[in-house]
Amino acid sequence: MTQELEDSGSAGDFNLSISDMMSALCAIFVLLCIGIILQLKQISEHYVTTKYTLYEDLSREFSADLESWNAEIDRENLSIRFKDPDVLFVMNKADLRSSYKRILDDFFPRLLKVVGQYESLIEEIRIEGHSSEATHSIKTGKITEREDYEQGMELSQSRTRSVLSYCLNDTKYPKESGWIRSKIIAIGYSKSRPVKINGKIDWAASRRVEFRIKLNSDSEIQKYLSKTESESGTLK
Repeated sequence: MTQELEDSGSAGDFNLSISDMMSALCAIFVLLCIGIILQLKQISEHYVTTKYTLYEDLSREFSADLESWNAEIDRENLSIRFKDPDVLFVMNKADLRSSYKRILDDFFPRLLKVVGQYESLIEEIRIEGHSSEATHSIKTGKITEREDYEQGMELSQSRTRSVLSYCLNDTKYPKESGWIRSKIIAIGYSKSRPVKINGKIDWAASRRVEFRIKLNSDSEIQKYLSKTESESGTLK
């Protein structure tokens, strides 16, 4: 009888130890999750603050010129949008008009001055080209929808490359050229990203060139998650 009680007591102690260990592991897991959530929250808040501050700096720098340039600043996308390609380029070509060159001569060095203050927080400066609705040729059945899209892609890409080439003239920015090349890219989107106003596509507004600033918040979050995953694997 005494032996049975001793055996029963040992089993109870063992079960209690397992229970305590599982509780401790759960507590550690909860603390780790809280730590990750707090860190991600901090990164997110820093991103929002930086985005707002950068937008305010861009607005102060360019607000007086936007009307004469027929441009606007998009707060959500952190982009400066030039809205009239016919004024910027030769019709249906990628050649920059002299009027647009004068705008870029004024605009681009000032853009570098602003974003240079955020160099470590910027992942990319994108020059984006966007074309408009279906051309007259597709409406009259001379080309297909796909051919029209491909032609728009070729034109929008060629135009952004022309802008990029003009902006990256080493004789203008010899000191900054290395940093610029590491950040700036040119992308053509054809008509795949039209502008919507009140829920409806505005094709006239969709024909545009944008300088869009992309912050590195996504990269920072991914780096933190990768680091956390690596450290978790080491603990295992």
